[in-house]
Amino acid sequence: MLGKQIFVAIGMAAAAIVLVIFWQRLGDLPLPLPDGDDKAARLAFVARWLLLPGLALFAGIAVIANQRFFVSDAIDGARVSQSRLVEITLRYNQNTLEQTVLAAIAWSGLALVLSHEMLKLIPAMAIAFIVGRALFWIGYMIAPVARAFGLGISAYPTFAALIWLAWRMFA
Repeated sequence: MLGKQIFVAIGMAAAAIVLVIFWQRLGDLPLPLPDGDDKAARLAFVARWLLLPGLALFAGIAVIANQRFFVSDAIDGARVSQSRLVEITLRYNQNTLEQTVLAAIAWSGLALVLSHEMLKLIPAMAIAFIVGRALFWIGYMIAPVARAFGLGISAYPTFAALIWLAWRMFA
């Protein structure tokens, strides 16, 4: 157990380091900003970037739909399958759905309070989200503890945004 915990801790720490480096380079990246600066334009900007989490979830749902058709114990819609791909993808889907909801809340909150120039955080977070989800899924397929790095890449920005928004709201 301790070896697995160390491996997970290393993956999570590596994700934090990669994100810090990514955020430090944010000013150098040609990330788009909303066309307008009113609330409607800001929220429309968020809605466009929520396409990336939607695509991450769509990929998992598509794999499950395909597997449900071709895997004998999955075609009946059973929650438990002998297929490792089905089991891992169902877990990926659940976690991605949870993270997508949190991201939608966080990004919408950020869109309403950040300066116009800082709204480039939203596409940066969307890119980190989809890259992190892909790495989470791939890592999970390799070994369950290997999902930690991808989880950190996709979840840490959202968690940080939610904490910052809560602090701002109650401070």
